[in-house]
Parts: sequence; structure tokens; C-alpha cells
Amino acid sequence: MVRTADPAADFMEDARVYEHLRVPLSGSPAAPEDKDLIAIYRDGVQSHLDGIDGILGRALITQTWQMKLPRFPQRSCAIRLPLPPLQTVSAIEYIDDDGDEITLDSGLYQVVNRGKYPSHTVPAYSQTWPSTRDVPDAVTLTFVAGYGNAADDVPAAIRNAGLLLIADLYEHREAQSVDFEIHQNKTVDWLLSPFRQVF
Repeated sequence: MVRTADPAADFMEDARVYEHLRVPLSGSPAAPEDKDLIAIYRDGVQSHLDGIDGILGRALITQTWQMKLPRFPQRSCAIRLPLPPLQTVSAIEYIDDDGDEITLDSGLYQVVNRGKYPSHTVPAYSQTWPSTRDVPDAVTLTFVAGYGNAADDVPAAIRNAGLLLIADLYEHREAQSVDFEIHQNKTVDWLLSPFRQVF
């Protein structure tokens, strides 16, 4: 899995984070003195939740991914597409037996979009997957995933859990000291549990 186009926006707007943290703002645009530190925490939380390495197994803001496979599945078996919600499959490319790079005609396969659940693609009716040359990464699927282009498109439960995580990092910067131990936030677990994918 390789991300070829990053999200165009953060999953949490600055103003919403500042409001949740209740930090004093100044200047224009209004921002706290330690806005860079808060941005680091927000980016860390986004990485923790988003994409192939995130604990949710989801794409939050619209992003483009390539999934490479050594071959097509046998016969008409489905190719499972991770990182729901799927927006579109942009292309399926493969290396044929002669070593040529071919883009599979979109009429030869069908995308089964499961919304918030992992989607998959299968050959169209009466079709089968083509044969490929026996080389690594013989098949490449390019797809777009995510809830939308803006922070407000991400489900409120995920955004609220993100705010709680950012606040924990901001308020407890010395959590590794001998005098303080940070505990797992059960509200975060409760908010995120419906969105976790199991692979």
C-alpha cells in the first residue's frame, strides 16, 4: 500500500482544536502562542487514527492509494479494498504475460462499494481476471478513499475522540515522569470502537 495523494486538509480544524483546549488567542488570524506544538499533537493524533498505519484502518479525509499485488485472484474471486469508505477505483493496471503494462477496461470489472465497510472489486458478469507475468507487483489498483474533502465530513465521533486525544497530549506533556501516569481514555475507546476495522 502506497499513498500517492495526501489529504488536502487536516481532520480537525485549528479553530475547533483551540476552542476545545480553551487556550488564549491573539493576532490575526487568531492563534495561541504554542500553535506549533498543538499542530504537532494534532498531526500525531491524525497519524494514529488515519490511513494504513492508523488504528481505525480507515481513510479520513479524501486521499489516493495504490495497492500492489503479485497477481490477480484465481477465477472470479474478489479483491478486497482496504481503508473504507471507498470513493472510487481510478484504475486497475497489470503486467501481462508478454511483459506489457495494461490498463484493465473498467467495463471488465465491477466495484462493490460497501460504504463504511471495506469494499471490493470483482470481474464483470461472465468475465475472469486476466493472467499476469510472474513478477512482483504485477497488479496495481489505484483508488480514492475517505469521508470527504473537509474536516466536517469526518464522523463526529472520530473528530470528538481526536479532540480528547489532542487535549490529553497537550495537558499531560510529562506523562512519562515518575510522579505521573497517564491512563487510557475510555471515552475515546467508546467513540472509536464502531469505526475500527479488523483485517
